[in-house]
Amino acid sequence: MEQKILILDIGTTNIKALLFNKQGEIVGEARRRPDYIMKEKGQVEQDPNQIWQYSKEAIEEVVDKNNLSASDIKCMGITTQRASFCIWDRRNGKLYSNIITWQDKRAAKYAHEMSNSFFFKFLRGFAKVAHMLTKSTKMLTASMLQFNSDYASIRTSYFLKNNPKLNELIQDPKTTISWGTIDTWVLWNLTEGRVFATDYSNCSSTGMLDPFTLDWNSIVIDKLKIPVYILPEIKDTNGDFGETKLFGSGEIPIRSVVADQQASLFGQCCFDYGDMKVTNGTGSFVDLNTGDEPFASKRKLYPLVAWRINGEVSYILEGLSHNTGNIIDWIKEELELYDDPSETEEMAKSIDSTEGVFFLPTFTSGLSFPYWDPTARGNIFGISLQTKKEHIVRAVLNGICFRIKDFVEGIIADTGISVERIKADGGVSQNTYVLQFLADILDMEVEHSQNPETTALGAAFIAGLATNFWNSRDELKEIRKIDKIYEPRMSKERREKLYNNWKDIIRRSLNYNF
Repeated sequence: MEQKILILDIGTTNIKALLFNKQGEIVGEARRRPDYIMKEKGQVEQDPNQIWQYSKEAIEEVVDKNNLSASDIKCMGITTQRASFCIWDRRNGKLYSNIITWQDKRAAKYAHEMSNSFFFKFLRGFAKVAHMLTKSTKMLTASMLQFNSDYASIRTSYFLKNNPKLNELIQDPKTTISWGTIDTWVLWNLTEGRVFATDYSNCSSTGMLDPFTLDWNSIVIDKLKIPVYILPEIKDTNGDFGETKLFGSGEIPIRSVVADQQASLFGQCCFDYGDMKVTNGTGSFVDLNTGDEPFASKRKLYPLVAWRINGEVSYILEGLSHNTGNIIDWIKEELELYDDPSETEEMAKSIDSTEGVFFLPTFTSGLSFPYWDPTARGNIFGISLQTKKEHIVRAVLNGICFRIKDFVEGIIADTGISVERIKADGGVSQNTYVLQFLADILDMEVEHSQNPETTALGAAFIAGLATNFWNSRDELKEIRKIDKIYEPRMSKERREKLYNNWKDIIRRSLNYNF
């Protein structure tokens, strides 16, 4: 039997176990849908035990259904949602927190307070002067340091501040109480406590890694009072993460751990400087490969590690919106404009325009890059008695694309890196109306991947290269299949008019302090 690669993909809404063959095809799949804990305002947590149990069940199902033994699996990889963490005791598995997810907003006020504390104001001022004198990218990054609740660093500090008994326990450097993102928690369970580690892509996304030294950022974690000794070991993305002995009556080596957006970038074969992709899932994530040098944007985008493979680092700049697929689901559930999200494609195509209706898709976190207004809220403009539900649906899909254009144009302008094509994946990218309008409004080719699971594919590619399942990145480019390339068809005049109108809509939506 030809060996397979096993991938555990823990996303925001689904936990999936997938098997890939040598052709990069999915030949086995099992999934579970975990619950959220949202008992108070801003709280978005998950049960760590449920996440682990569902992960284990999904792997067991896909292994058993395909009659596999451990020797039939070349290796395993793990990819997870980023910046969601929990705290537990590695000695006995006792949990001290739920998984506090990247969507949790309870630390928002605390993040504002820390950003405006004397120390961090001084740090930004000093770094600004240093950047003027040295033009150092590191100083530019430090000069823009602002916390928000997206960062695991600020949510961890907030949690410890509000749990003084736990905070007291972790003051002992010999403590076995530990902190980890979801990948670390699941890896620790898969290896039955033998491995306590993460990779550079995951810890880069927490706000606690210095992307220039590639070590935990001592200035940040010290001021946030997070002891470095509770943090995991950082390994290369294709490092040796031990083996699991829980499935198939044998040992399965774990040879990749990678954050979801970085995994998607690798799955799209965006290996080179200037390669760009957009993932349209729960949110929209635009990532640009900036090569082996970290770039910082003067408009507050920080460099992230894409991956470190065999000691070589690639970096990205990322623009993100938290609201894409979740808005489409919200409209279905609350407004009942359609029975299934897939209907939005034909609804949008059934009319020639929105008849002047615009929709701003920001429900949870305000507006990020390049506007940076946490008070902004979702808005709908231009409705009249002639407005039909199809106009609203088309305006929602357009709004998602307008926000992507904000990111793409801003990142290109700030880096000076030329981009000719963007690769698209994610559930919302199955909508052909979205892909065509995105090509039109960007005036850029949009390449849609044939494989619907590019995040899992990226984790498989990394693990497969590490174990010689595949031999080169050129081979991976041959394996990756393109569904379709969407060419821009909109006139320049129409595109500019629409985008100018969009920017006016943005202006009207800022400073929403009601």
